[in-house]
Amino acid sequence: MKKKYTHLTIYDRQTIEIQLKRWETQKDISKVLKRSESSISREITRNWIKKKWSNKKEYLAYEAQIKSYQRRWKAKTQSMKINLNNEMKAFIINEIQRNDIETSPKSIAKLWNDTQKEKKNRISHTSIYNWLETSRWDRFKEFLLFKYKWYRKKKRIKWPRIKWRINIENRTIENELRLEQWHFEADLIVSKKGFKWALLTLIDRKTRLPQIFKLKDKSSKNIMNLIKSVKNDIWIKSITFDNWLEFAFHEMLNDVWIDTYFSDPYSPWQKGSIENFNRMVRRFFPKWTIFDYISEKKIKSVCSILANTPREILGYLSPYQVHFQ
Repeated sequence: MKKKYTHLTIYDRQTIEIQLKRWETQKDISKVLKRSESSISREITRNWIKKKWSNKKEYLAYEAQIKSYQRRWKAKTQSMKINLNNEMKAFIINEIQRNDIETSPKSIAKLWNDTQKEKKNRISHTSIYNWLETSRWDRFKEFLLFKYKWYRKKKRIKWPRIKWRINIENRTIENELRLEQWHFEADLIVSKKGFKWALLTLIDRKTRLPQIFKLKDKSSKNIMNLIKSVKNDIWIKSITFDNWLEFAFHEMLNDVWIDTYFSDPYSPWQKGSIENFNRMVRRFFPKWTIFDYISEKKIKSVCSILANTPREILGYLSPYQVHFQ
């Protein structure tokens, strides 16, 4: 059975203070207290103080205990604040249940705080998460975008060799640093096993404006022909793919002046924008979805909702606002 986590006591903090004055390392302190090294490091960085005259960092057990108590009390009162404020509670519930855009506790907190002049009426996104964890309000968790996480061990496969493949390291500075529009990341969202239809998703690296297209099959030629056909409507300078065979005929795009790049194997963070967008799309189309029966109108509706959803990384503007500003 996994051991339950317990907070550091005043005696633990006194031990840390004494050990630090003896110039002991964090590793040695963790062995003495039988705690993880990361816990000791987090405790010191959170609760150190500055000396008045020298401005040097110092860890004092009594001061650390007070800081810890104040932090825990503030966290409790923040989530209680929602229950005591009916207007705030109604605002959060209405925003969580919206169908026209995808909201998150961070964007809800930002929208609420922008309307409040007094600091005491403001709220943090962590408070909303804590409030949703209580037994009375946990029913609203189902409206959140990311409710659960499944961790499963994946088998590593041998990636196919794609001819004339250009690595992601060779992207231009404008593309790499997201200084210019029209540089896209691409990926596929497939149907339930045994069905051919799929979705091709594209997202602008700078503005995060998404595009979703329906595919009759996942053949590489079909995908490249679709991208070539939409180039008249969407100006595309470059696309970053992953290493699946569905993107093997990427050189077809070079004929219409589209540069193609490929991320490293087992490195999804290199295409973080499209991976995150696909998770949003999967809320509307779960893993068992059969895209044969999904209409183009429904796909465009989902794309419109996500294009008009405020994003934290864009300063709580929507991709549509940023792209056409």
